[in-house]
Amino acid sequence: MASTPSNRLKLTPSNSPYLPHPTRTPYRSRASIEPRLSLKRVVGTTCVSPTGFDTVKSLFAYIAGGAVVVVDVDGAEYTQRFYRARPTATPIYSIPPHPYSPSTPTQTPKANDSRNRVSLRESSHGSHDWSESPTSSSKTWTSRERIKAATCLALSNEGRFLAVGETGYAPRVLIFSLEDNSSDTPLVSISEHGFGVKAVAWSPDSKYLASLGSANDGFLFIWKIDSKTGAAKLFQQNRCTSYIRGMIWVGNNLITLGVRHVKVWRVEEGQSPSPVKQKFIGEPNAAPQPHQKTLSGRNVLLGNMIDATFSCAAAIDDTKAIICSETGDICLFDDADKQMKLTNVLESGFGTTCVAIRENVVYIGGRSGELATLNLTSFLESNPDCLETNVGSFAGLFAMGFLEDNMVTVDTKRTIHVWEFDQNPQKLEGPEKVDLTSPIPISGHQDSVLGVDALKRPNAPDADFYSWSASGQVILWDVDGQVKSSFQVPLDEAYSEDEPDLLNQLTLVRATTGGKFFVTGDKLGVVKIIDFSTQKCVASMKAHASDCQFIDTYEDKSKFVIATCGRDRTAQLFHKTTSGEFEHFQTLEFAARVVQVLVPSADRVITCSLDRTLQIHDLVTKDGEPDAMAAIPSKTLPLKGTPSNMTTGSDGKSLYVSLMDRSVSIFDLEGGKLTNTFKCIDETGIESVVLDSLTARSATEKEPAILLGISNTDKSIRIYDAQSGAFLDREWGHTESINGLALLESNDSKRRIVSVGSDGTMMIWEMDLQDPSWGAATGEPSPIKDSSTVSRPTLRRVLSKAELAEFQRSSPSAGRRSPPRTVSKRRSIFNLSAASPSSSAKTPVPPLQTGPSLSVVEDTPSRRPSQDSRCVSPPASPKTRIKRRPSLPALNSAKTKSNGNLRAFGSLNMATEQACRTLRTYRKKLASSDPVSQDVLAELDQELRLTAVALGDRATRSKAMSDTLLNGLLDQYSERLVAMLDEKLRLNYRSISDQEPDLPRKRPSSAASAASAASAASAGSAAASSSDSNST
Repeated sequence: MASTPSNRLKLTPSNSPYLPHPTRTPYRSRASIEPRLSLKRVVGTTCVSPTGFDTVKSLFAYIAGGAVVVVDVDGAEYTQRFYRARPTATPIYSIPPHPYSPSTPTQTPKANDSRNRVSLRESSHGSHDWSESPTSSSKTWTSRERIKAATCLALSNEGRFLAVGETGYAPRVLIFSLEDNSSDTPLVSISEHGFGVKAVAWSPDSKYLASLGSANDGFLFIWKIDSKTGAAKLFQQNRCTSYIRGMIWVGNNLITLGVRHVKVWRVEEGQSPSPVKQKFIGEPNAAPQPHQKTLSGRNVLLGNMIDATFSCAAAIDDTKAIICSETGDICLFDDADKQMKLTNVLESGFGTTCVAIRENVVYIGGRSGELATLNLTSFLESNPDCLETNVGSFAGLFAMGFLEDNMVTVDTKRTIHVWEFDQNPQKLEGPEKVDLTSPIPISGHQDSVLGVDALKRPNAPDADFYSWSASGQVILWDVDGQVKSSFQVPLDEAYSEDEPDLLNQLTLVRATTGGKFFVTGDKLGVVKIIDFSTQKCVASMKAHASDCQFIDTYEDKSKFVIATCGRDRTAQLFHKTTSGEFEHFQTLEFAARVVQVLVPSADRVITCSLDRTLQIHDLVTKDGEPDAMAAIPSKTLPLKGTPSNMTTGSDGKSLYVSLMDRSVSIFDLEGGKLTNTFKCIDETGIESVVLDSLTARSATEKEPAILLGISNTDKSIRIYDAQSGAFLDREWGHTESINGLALLESNDSKRRIVSVGSDGTMMIWEMDLQDPSWGAATGEPSPIKDSSTVSRPTLRRVLSKAELAEFQRSSPSAGRRSPPRTVSKRRSIFNLSAASPSSSAKTPVPPLQTGPSLSVVEDTPSRRPSQDSRCVSPPASPKTRIKRRPSLPALNSAKTKSNGNLRAFGSLNMATEQACRTLRTYRKKLASSDPVSQDVLAELDQELRLTAVALGDRATRSKAMSDTLLNGLLDQYSERLVAMLDEKLRLNYRSISDQEPDLPRKRPSSAASAASAASAASAGSAAASSSDSNST
């Protein structure tokens, strides 16, 4: 019974036909970016059902991520073509508007309003009119809209067209022309399905294309195709909400099959109305269009197979088909005279996944790897003995099809094989007709590809890169996607009482120069080193307590260093000793989990951790012991966000760090400074992503320095300018998370990028960044930056204290300079007078007279002239007075030096104060038991004598000092100094009499010198009293 028609055709009146809407002029808000990446090879497939595989003539096609691979087989050779469309790709032909559709396009549809939305192509304006407007184009596409996967495909019978169905947000049905080579531009893009396309199928005459949505979408569309151009027009539609597993055409009828479901849809072409002459110029169509006829469908009675799930089918003729179930039931469908009948002929004994017919033989494949043949004539007679032979055992078949001279199979290892036939079409070539061999294997990884890395040439297997999977399989490839070699990494069994189902997996693989050694890490934290020549494990270390997060190696003629990091907040360092053994020499511990570790050179190790820090260690060795190595912390650089990945530049001077705040920071390794930071935006400048698997490449004469990375936010591969951070290009292709990226440098000056994903596919891209304008102006490898002052970074040059200490202040040109003070704090008159109470009590001094230029007080120097307004400081504590240690420059200097220092004091009053303080300090020092050199004592004696003579000359010239003042000063210092010196010399005489027998002679001479100095000073005083005599 046919379901009711859809209500997606709204009864909304169009614009008046008398005022035709003018065509919009193309407009772009910003210039489009030319594609820099082109897909050249796809390894592996995501096909898991017959709907993702098809064959016709010498062509077969299969889905691989977001692309479709079409292979043309010619004997033992084959060529590949790739078809995919960007989310913003504009098709060549637009879909004609539906009757009663709105005249203006709606916004980007949401996933939950697919029933009520109307496509852009349903409007009265073509897609070209609206695709260039500033409100549409790429700005309306979000990250989730870019993630699209190809889920089904179909080849037209004449081999001219390819139909591809997508899943994801706002999925499409794309129609490509197979007459062209690999193409990114579809002929038609249909966006009627809102929740994914489950299957597409061409009619035998290629006039119709059927597209079936998923169960949530619930729609089946029949599109009428123009055989000349490939343009599509909606012909019929209806609801189909069952879980469908396959769809085929049987004559002019369409059969859908799935979970407890087999249904026949009758496609009947009605008579088209005759055209009516237009009444007005510009009127698109004045004739009233009839209501669209609903696609009629009828369920097939299943009988005792009501609970069966039908998995695959193949058409025999216009009325008969073979339908198989997952449990192994092989049924015959007969629609003769429109009397639908389903007959269960036999059971194959294994779960059936695919079926194909070649001449009079039916081939049935199973998920467990079985391949059996049936006699078609006996099968049409419903003979249960039609099962002839069991051809062989495979790894498990997902899909199967026939070419002109070959059979193509897709197994569970994601590997495609092309088999050849002999003279007997019922058998395949191979030894003993059972152990089949494949002349053309199109290899792939059995499970998800966890990583990829480049392999430098020359190497023994002559490979360009290698990849690995969780099972421990490591495969070496060339740039054409051909397997050069492979080996299996032995994995230790995981045992945990808390997690009984824990499985060990291979997580990381790193190859040394030339591929001599392969360093591997697994989920248990075990690091193994495998010699590729013997494929044996030469070293095995338990490096980490849990997952091994990253491995890096450095090798030159003298050193071989291996660095690993794990989830246990440590980084382990290994090296190869001179004896050829691998040795662990240090463990670096951190406060947070280490994200990545790098060994860019023989003397440096760089790590980044989740505490937003970047640590740089220096690798050093002991002198004479090359095997004794250590990593010494050198620098710690802060990061603005949590790091996710990092890499060094090709010159080794710069470091690129990707942060979780969707930015990339660039550091100068020599200075440890942050040089630049940029956001990882797209061509619109709106959305930013987190980059991973960073790879940097230096600039050339025609190409700028670039930074490659992958983004699992929108499953894209991105290219940025490494210096300015400008966006260059991005591409999509993987449907699941991208696990690795590798840059391949070849001798033919072509640069290729290899990306691997969890969907089991590897994509090889060719990169072309050559720009004629690049480097033409200056010929320099770096790009010319914007010369605007506003765009430049703010100037910063803060001098450190060490740099400021290298500069000296210039002396003032005029004015009195303050004397150099060795004492940090002046003392007041109270604590200075109390500093030596005993000395002042022993030698009383009469009051001094105050002159106009000199003011002397007992034990207390003058602070400033009388007009100074500063207040007296409070008394100091005794502790401060005791701890004070003034310098004694006059005791250790020569005569000329002391005079020079005295002149530098400034005024005579300040020089007198300084001399008094020095003498008081010296008297305190004489009370100690420290020995005094005779040379120093002789010099002191000479200085005191000269000072007395100078004072006498001063008194004679000034005539201002009284006899009482001068005699009192001379008597006080002469008696006290002579007594202290005699006591000091007496004590020293006993201790050094054995070494210097002439000391008793020097002691009286020193005392006599002091007495003579005092007498000379007295003579000077007497001379000062008489104005007519002079002192000698």
